Amino acid sequence: AIKYGGSHPEIEIGVDIGKNGGVADGMLRFWICDKGSGVSEKDQEILFNKFERLEKVNIDGHGLGLSIVKRIVEKMGGEVGVESEIGKGSLFYFTLPVAD
Repeated sequence: AIKYGGSHPEIEIGVDIGKNGGVADGMLRFWICDKGSGVSEKDQEILFNKFERLEKVNIDGHGLGLSIVKRIVEKMGGEVGVESEIGKGSLFYFTLPVAD
């Protein structure tokens, strides 16, 4: 969100519990939202793949971060996702089961 959230990023971070916000009962959803340029539906489909970079110019990194997050979260019984609209920013999230 800091890197892609615009020249003066506006960022919100939060957590939803249970059925709040469409989250399944027994799950937590952690999220971060920005007011950046957004991600197209086509790019959202590949965003969590290894070595996929949406912007090739002047960006440090190897395109592994989101794929590593996805792998870890899925091994813990959760899921990852993004909700985004061009020009309106993005909301990235991951869910995890609530510990007993």
